[in-house]
Amino acid sequence: MKRIIFSQYNDNINQNTVSTNEYKLSQFRKYSSQLEQAQREYAERCEADYVLHKLDITDYDTLQFEKILQLERYAEEYDQVLYLDFDVVPNKRAENIFEVFGDTLAMYPLFRDQHKHELKWNIENDTYDRQNVYCKTCAKNSMLILDDGNISPKLYNTGVTYGSSNAIKNLKFSQQLDDMKELLNETLDDSIYPDNITKNFFHNNEVFVTYLVERDKIECTDMSIQWNYILDGFQREAPDIAYFTHHVNKEFELSFC
Repeated sequence: MKRIIFSQYNDNINQNTVSTNEYKLSQFRKYSSQLEQAQREYAERCEADYVLHKLDITDYDTLQFEKILQLERYAEEYDQVLYLDFDVVPNKRAENIFEVFGDTLAMYPLFRDQHKHELKWNIENDTYDRQNVYCKTCAKNSMLILDDGNISPKLYNTGVTYGSSNAIKNLKFSQQLDDMKELLNETLDDSIYPDNITKNFFHNNEVFVTYLVERDKIECTDMSIQWNYILDGFQREAPDIAYFTHHVNKEFELSFC
């Protein structure tokens, strides 16, 4: 079996988004060698090739699409492919992901359904932004509604994306990318959601990947949280059982102190 783990990195991303700022970029610059080494060592334990793509893409959203497109390219050459965001640190006790998931697609699902009183308060106070998981889920569901599909409160986080060659090819992501962009554009004028949510819809890789999985009923294994333990405003520290620590907050000193 030919296996590969890859990531991508640019420390000069445009900062005009809620996902990037000078602190986050400076943290990447400070810890880039340790981040690469941690991922490279995990690849060696899994007997997989490792490639870090240092890209010139400065637009954050375009960079996020590139990882899915690269996933497809590697699926033409490798039997099993794992993508890791560059802020994902494999724990030294992490199991071999290739042996765990085998011939499937696998990602960690986020569920951000909201109670009516919470939704009402957020809409009235205009608290949402374009990276909000609830808004992304609404965008995905708006696309499914236009396709007469079933909706769900699920959104896959693509920071850790695993797939066998066949499973990745089943997505047909690049073939349908332009059509998905057009469909999302339609939802801006035809959505069941309030304007304070809809205004945050944008072309997003997680929205599109989840949309394809649900629309086409593609077999996808839901990873447990230990494979993508996200450190952000909700979770500040990873437990010992976490296999991959996903430093959304970019506080890499928690892994490399």
